Amino acid sequence: MLKIAYVLPNIESGGTERHILSLARSLDRSRYSLSLVTTAGGGSLYEKFSAIMPVTVMGEPHAHRRIRVGPLVHIGTIRTLARIYREERPDIVHACLPAACVIGPIAARLANAGKVIVSRRSLSNYKAKHPLLRRVEPLGYRLADAVLVNSDAVRRDVERTERFWEGKIRRVYNGIDTAPRDPAPIGRLLPDLAGDEGAPVIAYVANLFHYKGHLDLVRAARKVADAFPAARIVLVGRDAGALGQVRAEIERLSLGGNVFLAGLRENAAEIIAASTFAVHPSHEEGFSNVILEAMAAGKAVVATRVGGNPEAVVDGETGVLVPPGDPGPLAEAMLALLRDPERALEMGAAGRRRAVEHFSLEKMVREIASLYEDLHAGADVRKREGKG
Repeated sequence: MLKIAYVLPNIESGGTERHILSLARSLDRSRYSLSLVTTAGGGSLYEKFSAIMPVTVMGEPHAHRRIRVGPLVHIGTIRTLARIYREERPDIVHACLPAACVIGPIAARLANAGKVIVSRRSLSNYKAKHPLLRRVEPLGYRLADAVLVNSDAVRRDVERTERFWEGKIRRVYNGIDTAPRDPAPIGRLLPDLAGDEGAPVIAYVANLFHYKGHLDLVRAARKVADAFPAARIVLVGRDAGALGQVRAEIERLSLGGNVFLAGLRENAAEIIAASTFAVHPSHEEGFSNVILEAMAAGKAVVATRVGGNPEAVVDGETGVLVPPGDPGPLAEAMLALLRDPERALEMGAAGRRRAVEHFSLEKMVREIASLYEDLHAGADVRKREGKG
C-alpha cells in the first residue's frame, strides 16, 4: 500500500481544497493510505477531510493571509512537518498551493521521505505582490520529483517563468462528477428568488477575490437588466476582499433586484444546475472546476479568454469566450444567450458531452494515480501523460 501525504496551507472552501477532497474520496483505499497536514490553520472543510483521512492542523487560523511563505518564517512548521514525515514515512508527498509547495518539499527532504509532487494550479500572476515568494518558490521545484499542472496554459506559464521544472511536468486536467443532475427549482435553493422560477438566472460561483471579475459582471448586469428586467444574476462565494466594492457597485447601479449575493453555499453545484447558464469573468485562471461543473450540468458558459478557460470552453460550441476586464462584450454575450435560449440549450448539451468525455472525475483520478505509481516505480513522470 502506498502512503500519500497531502500538504495544504489550510482547508477553507476553495477550488484546490475541493479538488484534493474529491481526489481523496475517489482513490482506491486498498492501494492508497492517505493523510493531510495543513501548515497555516484549519478551515471549513475540516470535517469532510477528517472523515476520510487523518488531518493534522498546524499554525494559527488564517495565518496564510498575513504571511505567505519563506523557510525563515516557517522554520518551526518545517521542523514539525519533517518530524511527522520521519514517523509516518510517506511514499509520496503531494503539496498544493504556493506556501505548501515550498514547505512540503523542504520537510520531505529533511525527513528523507519518498517522492515529492508540487501542484501548480494557477498562473504566476500571484507572485507580483510577493517578492519573497518569487525568490523561494523555485526551491520547491528543485526539490520536487514532479510538477503537476492542471492545464496547458499553466504548463506554458511554468515553462516560461519557473526554474528547475525540466523533465518534471505532467498535465492532468481537473475532473468533476459528471453524473446527470435533476435540478431543484431555483426558489427552493435560494429563497430570495422564490417566485422567480420562470425568470432567467445567470450563475457565477467564485470566492470574491478582486481578480475574479465580479465588478465587471455587475457592470455588465446593468445592460442585461435594461434589456431583460426579470433576469437574475446570482453571485455564490465567500468574501475574499472584494465584497464591499461589489456590494457598493450593485447599489450604485440600482441592481438590488437583479444581482444577488448568495455567500458561500454548499449547494453551489445545484444552483448552477438550476440556472439558465453560467458565467466566469475572471481576469486570470488556471483551470476552473466551476466551468466544468456548469458544463457537466448541461449549461452554456460565458467565460473570459484567459488561462485554461479556452481549453474547457469551445468558443461558439459549448459557450462564448470574451476579453477579460471588459463589461461590454460580457454583457453582449449574456444577452445573446438570453435572446436565443435554443442556442444556449444546444451549447449546454455540447458542453455536457465534452465534460463527460474529457473532464470526468474518474479520468482525473486514474491519471493522478498513474503519476503516483510512476513516481513510486521511478519512471519518467511524463511518459503516460493523459491527452484529454
